[in-house]
Amino acid sequence: MESDSSVALDFLPEALVDEMLNKTDGIISKIRIQIESISKLKNPIRSKLKEIGLLRNIAELLAQKTYPTTVGIDGTYSIIKQLSIDTVAIAAVAVEGLMPPREERPWEKPRHLLNIFPVSHHTDTAALCRALMFSYELELALKAPHSVVFLDGSLISYLIGISQGLYAIYKSTEKDNVPIELMNHYKERLGDTLKNYCEVLITPKIDRIYVGIPKYSSRNEIIEYLKKFDIGHEEIKKFNDKGLLSLVLKAGDVVGPVKMPVGGKWRLHLDGVPGQYNSLRDQIMDALDDIYVLYFKPSVSHPTLRVEISGEVARNKNRLSVLLDALYDQSRIPGVIEPYPIHIADMFVKNVHGSLHALRDASLSDIGEIPGIDFSDIYFFLHNYRSEGGFE
Repeated sequence: MESDSSVALDFLPEALVDEMLNKTDGIISKIRIQIESISKLKNPIRSKLKEIGLLRNIAELLAQKTYPTTVGIDGTYSIIKQLSIDTVAIAAVAVEGLMPPREERPWEKPRHLLNIFPVSHHTDTAALCRALMFSYELELALKAPHSVVFLDGSLISYLIGISQGLYAIYKSTEKDNVPIELMNHYKERLGDTLKNYCEVLITPKIDRIYVGIPKYSSRNEIIEYLKKFDIGHEEIKKFNDKGLLSLVLKAGDVVGPVKMPVGGKWRLHLDGVPGQYNSLRDQIMDALDDIYVLYFKPSVSHPTLRVEISGEVARNKNRLSVLLDALYDQSRIPGVIEPYPIHIADMFVKNVHGSLHALRDASLSDIGEIPGIDFSDIYFFLHNYRSEGGFE
């Protein structure tokens, strides 16, 4: 059977394929030069990171084997754009990691949250869906009775999502009103959402650790440290931390934790928080100034993980040991390039979009059996012309 990429090449005009191949040769040459330049810098970078106390092996940081329980949280939203209305689905799931030898802690069901809404067309529907998706993820994170809770994404992503939802509501007018179902649902959940986000950022409970694991990040805290020592300045500035350290670190290496400079600009995202939540807003603002990041290389065949945690965890050797213990157990699965429970949760939520289409098709048949309704009206009312999905 031909691969999708082969079919795609067959479909394109021959001249276009030739030009793409010619341009690919130049790209390969540039990538080779970058890899060669970084290869020469690996030892100087490792030496400098050790010298300034940022590079250690996990064996130095693990106090003892604790077999912590873990859970991965991920969410999605899907929008089926139809001629007359939109159908949106918002979901989040929680999946347990590989289990320790003995675990009897009860965990209530369901371990997911899901809502489906028929809504009017609006450009800000996606912003509200994304905000609600993050709200669901945070609720599941607080309910999970596990030692380490992996969140699929940066801790800052939740701030941005909450802000976008607030802004969509703020700019809504009588003539251009956002979908009322989504707006009311978000307003009802806002207080709990802010409270849950605050707890994730602070991580006050000694037996609970909340961790942000972004798949992609353009942040450069470690590179900024290296720039101070003039190590391959021109070469490393083309990378981000995650990309550079995936090449430089060896199996079991840990870099950090270091303070993540959030900066005052992020505080602007909370300007739209209603007055009754001022106390929570202020706590979140303080917590944003106390986020730390570390990097961990699980094995030679895995990319380096970016790990975002609260200052309460970063400054506590025992809690840091539990975190690394969990990362070590859950992140070395062959072929899985993120902690195992996040990987499984991600697979679940990616199927929500296709399932929504199947359920909509089944609903068409049920509606068509209602007396007095012309099936052609149903077809055009629910005929979709474009779909959107959000996988965070």
